[in-house]
Amino acid sequence: MKKKQRQMIGMLLALVVLAAAFLGIRQYNKNASSATSTTEDTQETVLDVNSDDITSFRYVYEGETYAFEKKDETWYYTDDHSLNLNQERIKAMILKVAPLKADQVIENVTDMSQYGLADPERTIQYETADRSVIINVGNLNSMTSQYYIAFPSEMKVYVVATNVVTGFNYTLEDLVEVEETAEETESTEATDTTITESETTETATETENVEAETAESETMATETTEIVEAK
Repeated sequence: MKKKQRQMIGMLLALVVLAAAFLGIRQYNKNASSATSTTEDTQETVLDVNSDDITSFRYVYEGETYAFEKKDETWYYTDDHSLNLNQERIKAMILKVAPLKADQVIENVTDMSQYGLADPERTIQYETADRSVIINVGNLNSMTSQYYIAFPSEMKVYVVATNVVTGFNYTLEDLVEVEETAEETESTEATDTTITESETTETATETENVEAETAESETMATETTEIVEAK
C-alpha cells in the first residue's frame, strides 16, 4: 500500500514539474514577443527621407571613399560612368539610411569620444534636391550589436541597428557587375558546340551498334529457320 502511495506521489510531483515548465516556457515566449514588439514600436524615425529622392551619396569604408550619383534613375560610380553597377544592391544600401530609424536617442552628450564620435573614421553622406546629410559613424556596441551614430554639430547620439552601418561595407569591386567578355562568350559557345558534336557522334555510334546487333540477330534467326526446315 505504501509503495502505491509513493508511486502516486511521484507521479503527482512529475505532473507539477511538467506543468510548471510548460507555464514557464509560455511566459518566456510571451515576454520575448512583447520585447520584440516594444523595440519595433519605440524606434524613432530620425530622418524621414524617401530613398527615391536621393540623387547622390558617398561613404567611407576601410579608409577609401566611394561616391555615386544617379542619372535618369540609374546609379553610376561618380568617377567612371562606364562601370556597370549592381543597381539592386545600391538601392538596398540607401534604404538603410533613408528613412533612418534609431533604437535609442541619447540626449545632451558632452563627451562624444566615449562613443567613438569625436573624430569618426567613417561617414555616410547623401544629397537630395533640397538637403545634404552627413552621418558620422562611431563605435560598435558588441554587447547589443548596435552602432552609435551622430550628426555634425549635434550633441545627440543615436543608437542604430548594426546593418545600418554594415549595409555600406562594400568596395567598388563588390558593387560592379562582372560582364562576360567576347572571348569568354566565344569560348563558352565553342565548348558547347564541341559537347553537342560529341554527343551527336556518340548517339550515331550507338545507333549503328543497335542496327548491327539487329541485323546479326535477324541473320541468326534466318539460319536457324533454314536448319529446322532442312531437317
